[in-house]
Amino acid sequence: MTLAPGVLLSGSTLEDVDGQVYELDQDGAALCAVFAEPADVETVVEGLSQLRETPPTTLAGPIWEFVEDLSSRGLLSVSESFSSERAARLAELPGRTFTALTAGALPASEVRRSLRRYPGSITGLARAGLEAHQATAWIGVALVVAAAGLAFALSPTDSARGVGVRTACLLLSGYFTLLLANIFVHESAHLVAARLSKCTVYGVYCRPSGMGISYTTASEPRRLAVTAAGPLAALALDLTVMAAIVVGPGIIWSAAGIDQLRLSAFAGVAALAAFQAVCLTPLARDGRSIATSLRAIVRKETARA
Repeated sequence: MTLAPGVLLSGSTLEDVDGQVYELDQDGAALCAVFAEPADVETVVEGLSQLRETPPTTLAGPIWEFVEDLSSRGLLSVSESFSSERAARLAELPGRTFTALTAGALPASEVRRSLRRYPGSITGLARAGLEAHQATAWIGVALVVAAAGLAFALSPTDSARGVGVRTACLLLSGYFTLLLANIFVHESAHLVAARLSKCTVYGVYCRPSGMGISYTTASEPRRLAVTAAGPLAALALDLTVMAAIVVGPGIIWSAAGIDQLRLSAFAGVAALAAFQAVCLTPLARDGRSIATSLRAIVRKETARA
């Protein structure tokens, strides 16, 4: 654990970048001083137990409660492997399922959900994106390596099956690269729009398979612009790639050995474009935020009239 970027400890108070000030008691201030640098909670519990000559089980509950309260307010970043968290959730799934079947209710997960916050910059955004979507990134890397290996191992006169496998790896690696590009362009557009609109940007947060921009503004038109910028920018990227697929010279596709897969590539990119279009509707979080902002703007204009 560590204090989130922009959170400062001053004596017995914590101050966030949004100006919020939190008063701490003596124990809370001491713990926050420890978390000014990355620290393992279990190690902190053991250390305090030895220092105060108190059983670890007595201290663990209050310390974890304090940690979770800070985390829920966005004041603390949890630095834990997302892969380890997923593995722990999978490991407890059989037990939770059995309890649900026997008791009639699904128990809450005992695995604490990781949350990390980084500065509201392109660098922070890139780091958050790679951490949140590390599984997607590693799949793309594996496919690129496989395609490169097959390209070196196979000559153009090799079997159609071998060339087909290489082609599939190339196509899929390109698709995963475009998927990551969609995520980065989507969130970057939110960030840039928030900066250009003079919104207060607190930072970038990420959790397993999810990330976003934390900001505030009292202006509904600005909120609308920031929210719509993400899916519109990613949609523009996908439409550009689709146009390149359609109008690209056939000789390029033939040289790459994927002329016959042009339609497949187009369909894959079209699926990404369709997803970004859905993000503009109330079916998605961005779309619901857009609808809320539009209703607020219409009500305000109606009141003026």
